[in-house]
Amino acid sequence: MASVDKLWREHVVAARGQTLEDLAATDAANVAVLIGEESERLIRDLQRDALARRYPVSIVSLAEYPLSALDEVLREVAQNLRLPDVRGVAKHGLGSALSAFVREHGTASVERFDEFASADGLSGELRHLARQAIEEEGSEKPIIRWIRGRALTRTQERAGLRPLDSRTAKSTLVQFTRLLRTLGYPGTRLVFADAESLVDLSPGKREVAYTVLRELVDNADSPRGMIAAEVLLIGGPGLLDRKASIYSHPALASRLLSDVLIGPPQPHRPLELLEPPEDESRDTLGAPPRTQPVPEGRVSPLRAQLRIAQGLPPLDGIESLSVGMDQIDARLNRLFTHAAHDASVFALLVGDYGTGKTHHLMHLESRALADQRPVFHLSVERLDEDLGNPQRHLRRLLEQGVLPGRRHTGPFERLDGWLSRRSKRRELLALLWEIAESDREASVAASLALGESTETELDTDSVWEVLTTRDLEHRSSAPRHRRDAYNRLHLWLELLARLEGCEGPVIILDEAENLYRTGVSRRERRTAMRSLAFYCGGSLSRACVVLAVTPDTLEMLREEADELLDEIDEQVSSLAEEDPSMLRRRLRARPITISRLRKADLEELARRAYKLGRRARGAVPDPSWEDDLQTILRASATPREVVRMVAMRTERLAWSGVP
Repeated sequence: MASVDKLWREHVVAARGQTLEDLAATDAANVAVLIGEESERLIRDLQRDALARRYPVSIVSLAEYPLSALDEVLREVAQNLRLPDVRGVAKHGLGSALSAFVREHGTASVERFDEFASADGLSGELRHLARQAIEEEGSEKPIIRWIRGRALTRTQERAGLRPLDSRTAKSTLVQFTRLLRTLGYPGTRLVFADAESLVDLSPGKREVAYTVLRELVDNADSPRGMIAAEVLLIGGPGLLDRKASIYSHPALASRLLSDVLIGPPQPHRPLELLEPPEDESRDTLGAPPRTQPVPEGRVSPLRAQLRIAQGLPPLDGIESLSVGMDQIDARLNRLFTHAAHDASVFALLVGDYGTGKTHHLMHLESRALADQRPVFHLSVERLDEDLGNPQRHLRRLLEQGVLPGRRHTGPFERLDGWLSRRSKRRELLALLWEIAESDREASVAASLALGESTETELDTDSVWEVLTTRDLEHRSSAPRHRRDAYNRLHLWLELLARLEGCEGPVIILDEAENLYRTGVSRRERRTAMRSLAFYCGGSLSRACVVLAVTPDTLEMLREEADELLDEIDEQVSSLAEEDPSMLRRRLRARPITISRLRKADLEELARRAYKLGRRARGAVPDPSWEDDLQTILRASATPREVVRMVAMRTERLAWSGVP
């Protein structure tokens, strides 16, 4: 007879199995933390279960490869990849997956790969290298050499490939999950073992590791995020109860640790215990539920349900969970109206963790796209490398951009469409010549993009290189390179306006609290202010720029800004468009404050989340809902906690039949 511990472990594996099936059905992704001493057997069971379901698995020890160096972790992810073949026998490595794809599709392999890659949103270096491998009948050498950090060949450099390093690691992780989906696997499970070792890192590395983890949680499931993927961090209790635990990082704690642990393990819980409570018995625990397929008609509401279970607003139909937005909507209407008259407007969005700042930003994005405004995000991540250096962060800004339209594609996908159609190439060529011959900010960038173009023939290689900014990433922060980056952004905005009918852009600057994380020097903050002065200072015509901050970060910014901006103003290397005086005034503007919702609004929000959950999981008898609703409202301090507790209650009811 199995012990309670073994039975509990079976419940954990079954719940995570349902999680995998749900993620694959909805093309979603999530991150979870599993806490307990006895983790080795569980990791083996999780691997066995995933492989049995035909999901590739990779296990990496964070004690050996710390999360603060995500590129090194990713190299191990690729090295340790295990995947099942059609007979269910586990094999190693991407090479086996590529060879299996070639065997299955034969002479149509390249054509099928291009078709599936486009459908799954696979792009970047992994698409290029995997396609090359398939052309060479499954040879893994090019892709493995790249993953292991070997120097790029001249051919790869000419193709615009970037090395796998700290700046490209997160986007590569995203593309890694999409590549496995393209190669025919339903999804991916990544297991990061020995997660308690994060606590033992030096303060600077630990802060970076926690920030990377927070970025993975926020960006795992997004239009530019991972697909059909689960990331599990498994470690001892110290990850929660030691001095430098996850609780010491407020942004991360608000995302992962606000779930109330009620009952046995269940799917999609962001925090799970690996050992049963002392009072748990075999009779009360029972056998684990069986995994259930997702009915086709429930995929869309389930995707939204899984988002709010992770404490994130849904990607589509966000208005269905937008409560108490009337005043903010009125402010947005005024901002968009002013921005439409060739002005650049600026707003501060201020809110504590968990009050709904992310939800408000997504509401803003939804409004902007409906108003034909492209939306660009620039989070303050890896400050010393990115924010103050537009030649480095411009590509990231464009990669995370979302354009109006039915599919909400990004700028690079739209550029690919322009270059692949003859009529659009002719239109683009004429427009580039017109801009190049003008006196507008974009003229120099347009001339650069034209390269060796003639009046009748477009130099597509030059256009692609200039507009994807790959040639800028490793340039210094000299004024000429920063101005080059700003000019290319002006060119992008003009092309989107003329070729796609876009209105002025919305630029969202988020996570500014990272300006004050451990290890960020005053000099680095001054450099960051330089870029903030460009984006927030009125240089971009018809733009609406929103700086999202917590109240304490805004206070620190205001206290330090005058002195730092004075120093920038005195520097010989400052550019006119990096206007400190305008930023100084705008940081004193009256913010849009996200206030705590009234009880009536929280109750309305909870009821909407409950309605969504029943659409996702089915309307089963639930006689205790009204009583439980009041308990949830009493126990929850923020909108995030309310909707997450409602979603997890729905998941618990659907999984075990007990609310």
